[in-house]
Amino acid sequence: MGLPRLPEPFHRVYSPPEAPRTKSRRPRTTGLVVTAFVVVAVGLAAAAVFVFGRWGGRPEASPSRSHPATTGSRAADTPRRVAQPPVFATLPSACAILPADTVRRLVPTTTPKIDRMGAETAGLCKYSFTKGRAFRAVQVDARAFLPKYMHDQATGMTIWSFEAQWKQAEKDLTADTSSLRRIGGLGDAAFERYWIDRDVRIAVGEATVRYRNVVLRVQYTEEQPADSDRSASQQRCLTNAIAAARAGLASLR
Repeated sequence: MGLPRLPEPFHRVYSPPEAPRTKSRRPRTTGLVVTAFVVVAVGLAAAAVFVFGRWGGRPEASPSRSHPATTGSRAADTPRRVAQPPVFATLPSACAILPADTVRRLVPTTTPKIDRMGAETAGLCKYSFTKGRAFRAVQVDARAFLPKYMHDQATGMTIWSFEAQWKQAEKDLTADTSSLRRIGGLGDAAFERYWIDRDVRIAVGEATVRYRNVVLRVQYTEEQPADSDRSASQQRCLTNAIAAARAGLASLR
């Protein structure tokens, strides 16, 4: 007799349909199916361990390989910080930019008239002296693009401001402007200008300098020369303006 059948249907996993049973021959199908199922299950389990152990494991499962790879990846993904040009954090008062001996040499008096105005990022200071027809003055106009307001755009904005002043000077050219040119050896960039203002009868030599995040403009002024003395006046005014600008840059460092 065969084994008694269960009261409810039993579905064998991976087993083929059973052949009809006969009394003369009893096949040993059940034992073979169970053995085959065990072999297949063990094989699948071994394959799963191999596959997931090699490719599907968590990073913690192989710290010797995963940790260096993660570190290298983060280092590669981190952008390199570009060094920014040096800048000034503050701007001194315009009247503190020129040394006292420079002011005394250009405006020969112990009691010059001083006109001043200024704020945190810009300032103007003018020393002047009048005696009869003689007139002398030196004026400092300083502007800074501070990093606490401009951040990493401080240098770029300074360049933009300097170039805007150069373009404006080109637009303001008149017959009485006899010199307007860029010059070297002064700050990061500079230009000079000489002109005569016939309305107030003065001659002006000007040096405009860009240095780091500061634009410094210095004007030296004297009375209008006779036509025969114009060349000497131009040389004198430009020389004094450039010397004053150079002295002013030294006070910024």
